[in-house]
Amino acid sequence: MALVSLNDFVAVPLPIELYHELTARYPNRVATVLENVARDFLDRTVEDVPRRRKDPRNGVHWDAVFLPAGTRLRTKHYGEYKYAEIKGDEIIYDGKIVSSISRLARKMRSNTSVNAWLFIELMRPGDAEWVKADLLRRAK
Repeated sequence: MALVSLNDFVAVPLPIELYHELTARYPNRVATVLENVARDFLDRTVEDVPRRRKDPRNGVHWDAVFLPAGTRLRTKHYGEYKYAEIKGDEIIYDGKIVSSISRLARKMRSNTSVNAWLFIELMRPGDAEWVKADLLRRAK
């Protein structure tokens, strides 16, 4: 069985009476019952909500700085450049989606906590050369 982290779960408020009824009927399986009900609901209603289509002209907002799709990001770590890219509205590094630029900087620099503004360089579509993120931020 795979090891599961508590970071993989959320707490959802549930009326205590409902929780007690579920535990009376399904002792030790309340979480499984609730997960199954939620998955069933999502399966049955998949057509009810149109999914947001990704627009290739999208980008990522990093505080006041907008990074359009196609922006490349890099940092130098131990003499080697590491690269990432904005695709659609996602940050992609090493083939995986990264949730924020600060997490990207940490991943690119061997999980070292750094100020991404100081360590990330950017090349937006149309730029001729790399620009330090901090310089771009200060220009805003």
